[in-house]
Amino acid sequence: MKRTVITVIIFLFLLTACNNNAANPDPDFPVDSNPDTDSLSGNNTYTPYTITYSAGGPDISMFLGWEWAKESTDFIWLFQTDGTISVIHCCGEVYHRQFNYLFRGNVLITYGSETSFDEIEAAGFTMSADGLSFTRDNGTSFTRGKARDVSSSGSILNLSNDLLGTWYGEDGTEYVFGSDTGLSINTGQYGYFVRYAELMTLGALVDGTQAVLQKYRFNRAGNKLYLRCADGQKYTLSLAE
Repeated sequence: MKRTVITVIIFLFLLTACNNNAANPDPDFPVDSNPDTDSLSGNNTYTPYTITYSAGGPDISMFLGWEWAKESTDFIWLFQTDGTISVIHCCGEVYHRQFNYLFRGNVLITYGSETSFDEIEAAGFTMSADGLSFTRDNGTSFTRGKARDVSSSGSILNLSNDLLGTWYGEDGTEYVFGSDTGLSINTGQYGYFVRYAELMTLGALVDGTQAVLQKYRFNRAGNKLYLRCADGQKYTLSLAE
């Protein structure tokens, strides 16, 4: 009797596993473990977000190479030159790649989490006159602490991802992804960053106007780059020869 019960349990487990794998995902867009969570709207579907862009923000070099203590928490953020944020937890241990980030003018976008599921947070921020603290528009403040070693690239961002280079859309649109988080689309200027298989773009960046934060899933296969916007629209880009 005991053997029969165990056999039934195993059968039910295998049946459930088969049902969970019944759906065939689009082969151009691999599935990852990060939920498509939009912290801006508080639900599980991303809605493009607009934010007023000002070109008069501080230079990225002011943030790199320092510890930044997040107020009312035990977390300390380290902005890295590869476009990621490492976090020092209360135990003193450093956890790498907890966030990816984008600084553009007066805008700071972070995507990740100290402890839980990845979330997107996009807002303007204000730097103190002495450069020793900054405050996001949602009220969260960070205070500069001691200096930390940074990579050999110094105070310059140096991203490494599958998008770097010049690409052309099927309609002839030119996309140039730079290692400094800059993206040009024909003559328009944007900012971008990558987290796993997701691409975030901010733009167009025109001083004093609304910039749109857009989200894509992407997959590269050879000299082809496949993008799928959050609204389901798909794009195929070809690497310039």
